[in-house]
Order: sequence, then structure tokens, then C-alpha cells
Amino acid sequence: MSEINEQRVCIKFCLKLGKNATETYTMIKTAFWDDSLSRSVIFEWFKRFKDGRQSTEDDPRSGRPSTSRNDDVVANIYEKVRNDRRLTVRELANEAGISIGSCHEILTENLQMRRVAAKFVPRG
Repeated sequence: MSEINEQRVCIKFCLKLGKNATETYTMIKTAFWDDSLSRSVIFEWFKRFKDGRQSTEDDPRSGRPSTSRNDDVVANIYEKVRNDRRLTVRELANEAGISIGSCHEILTENLQMRRVAAKFVPRG
């Protein structure tokens, strides 16, 4: 669970205990120190829960879906790296037709790889 979502759960809990928004803000600040949500965000989520919201997750957002980090592209990058571990991120990105940043995210987050002495190897 992300720390933001964890704090939202705490806000919801404080509401169920009968605390008001100001008391909730003080408790969140005490518990999370510098990593706590801002006062306005805490008050906003407190109001949402008070109005009957149940979910602590963000609402879905509109916009263009990501096309560079889908399963086909990840599989394509994986095959290219397995065939030649000495390829650079730039070369992989150009061959796959995606941005360098997306290619780097695929390698590090999706494929759990890191660069060791000019080769990509699985983390371990």
C-alpha cells in the first residue's frame, strides 16, 4: 500500500472514531511528520469520506492511455535484450519506437533489470 493510500485509510479511520477534520490533521501530522499529506488534502479526503465515499483509491482519470508500456512492447524489449545484452537504452528505444524514458522504465520496473558493466542483467 502506498503511503498516500495509507494516510487516506487513517483519515477514514479517524472519521469513524468521531474525530473532526482538525483533529485528524493533527494526528496525521504527528504520525507521518514531513511525509504527511497537506492540510487541504487531508480536509478534502475527510469531506469525501464524510459524504459517503468508501474507496481510498484515486478516481480514474481521462486521457490517452499509455501505448509504450503495454505487454507487446515489454515482450519485444525483453527479446531484444536476451538476444544482445550490450544494447544501449537509446538503441533499444529506437528499435522499439518508444521514448528513452519509457524504455528505461520497462527495463528497470517491468523486467527488473539493471546495467552491470555495459550489460543488462536481472536483479538479484
